[in-house]
Amino acid sequence: MITDDRTNMASPRSGWTRRSFLGIGSAGLAAALVGCSGASGSKGSTTKATIRAAFYGGDPVLAGLKQAFDTYTTKHQGVTITPELTPFGDYWSKLSTQVAGRNAPDVLRMSMSYFADYAQRGALLDLTDKIGSGIKISELDKDVASSGKIADQTYGIGQSSISHAVFTRPELWEKAKVDAPPADWTWDSFAEWAKGFASEAGSGTYGTTDAGGNLQIFEPFARQHGHDLFSADGKALAVPADVVEEWLGYWDGLRRAKAAPPLDVSAEAGDFDTNLMTKGRAPLTFGWVQQITFYAPLIDASVDIAALPSAKAGSVEGQFIKALDFWSISAQSRNIDASVALVDFLINDPAAIKAIGLNLGVPPSEAARRALGSDPKSAEGKAIGYVERIKDRVGPPPGAWPKGYGDLLQSFARLNEDVGFGKSNPAKAAAGFVEGARKSLAG
Repeated sequence: MITDDRTNMASPRSGWTRRSFLGIGSAGLAAALVGCSGASGSKGSTTKATIRAAFYGGDPVLAGLKQAFDTYTTKHQGVTITPELTPFGDYWSKLSTQVAGRNAPDVLRMSMSYFADYAQRGALLDLTDKIGSGIKISELDKDVASSGKIADQTYGIGQSSISHAVFTRPELWEKAKVDAPPADWTWDSFAEWAKGFASEAGSGTYGTTDAGGNLQIFEPFARQHGHDLFSADGKALAVPADVVEEWLGYWDGLRRAKAAPPLDVSAEAGDFDTNLMTKGRAPLTFGWVQQITFYAPLIDASVDIAALPSAKAGSVEGQFIKALDFWSISAQSRNIDASVALVDFLINDPAAIKAIGLNLGVPPSEAARRALGSDPKSAEGKAIGYVERIKDRVGPPPGAWPKGYGDLLQSFARLNEDVGFGKSNPAKAAAGFVEGARKSLAG
């Protein structure tokens, strides 16, 4: 979601939902996608083409990609690239309209949150026969290389490697004269440490931010308890209600102990610049690894990265590495060969890798990470070092997030709020989530 690409990471704040995609009208969308069927036969040219490349993000994303595009067109004089930058919240409604109107851009940045929906509806080109012959993925982290597959067909090429992380401000526990948290923490030892810190740091300061409503942080917890979040086909929730209840109860307990903030405080701290860690009111917070590059410029102190707590001390098997987002090609494209060549360039060419940096996340291969040459003490270097440390120890990645995922992100957060505000209890909220997920995923 990457330096300024913020809204894609922990909880997409877009106005686009699966309902608005359906709201195009099934007949209109079906007609649009039927019209895509001839695109695969119109390969176009790699030497002369105009490629429309659509992506979301802020100014740093635009600057990095524009530099990469300029490098590409300098090397390929007959190719013109027209960048189409849209904020994340508006990108999906715009793209759904373009797809329905048979006017989709050639190259698309696809979020994990909506990737499966677009692929399964026929909006994305199957790239399976382009792997190796046009797009090199042999050096990508193996879990990233497989992330773009749905039903053994490849619809996206991972543009970065991500994993869950805890961001910490050591100077805050040093100031409070509290020992550093255990490096191999479990959820139990994490809770005890957070309570101890809050007690020593005083009123208005907490031991952790509240991750209770974050479905993406809950997923490793579920895996640590032996359950994937979704079934293999993505049509059902795989985690039972009692594990959801345990999670919601865990965070409710931390709030009651004043180790985590009350919900009204968390409600005012939902952005990177207002996060309680940024404000010095909590020593740590949860997120995706590359988000350290969001926090570091906002904090006049060292920000470090640690793995999530686990059910078993020192284990990171509940976590996984997968693609943050994908480069995909529209099934409507009339410039397939040129688009394939551009995607390969963005993923593999050292000049593109250096231009993009971490604006799209941690580069998805060891060679790309080396090419950046980041200072290990910098935010970028810490993110890269973290991925290198855990990549051979994490569990296998889950499949693409299913249709209805965006709805589940919102409902999970809402149910945690209901518990925190006393409108519900963990058992009732967990049962409600499971039932709601059944309906969302079956639709």
